[in-house]
Amino acid sequence: MRRPSDGEIVGWTVTDRDDDLVDAVNPVGQTVAAGLEFEQAHDVLVARGLASLSDRCWALMPTPITRDTDLTRPHPDWRWRRVVLTQLDDTQVWVRPAYPSWPERFTEIPLWLPADDILRHDPPATDE
Repeated sequence: MRRPSDGEIVGWTVTDRDDDLVDAVNPVGQTVAAGLEFEQAHDVLVARGLASLSDRCWALMPTPITRDTDLTRPHPDWRWRRVVLTQLDDTQVWVRPAYPSWPERFTEIPLWLPADDILRHDPPATDE
């Protein structure tokens, strides 16, 4: 979906149901709203698609992280940490800890899109 005013990508619609309802997902792949008619999803994405990228986000990661940390292969001793999305392009999003330790204060990790399997709106109640 593109914003009508300037053509900026604001997200996509995804369907995995047998009916005509779709989920509105932001450019990173996170669900912004679920179970909507297509037109409603379009309106939600225009209004909230890009803005949702600044919402609270969590990822399972070590302390400290390095530029080479592979978040797709979590280790048992990693914990859920709040992250900030710092950059976004057509294929990747860069993240950093919201509250970095001293050695990681300038470190960002690139993730391939979609990254919704790594980035969560809230950490799970229990470790997965």
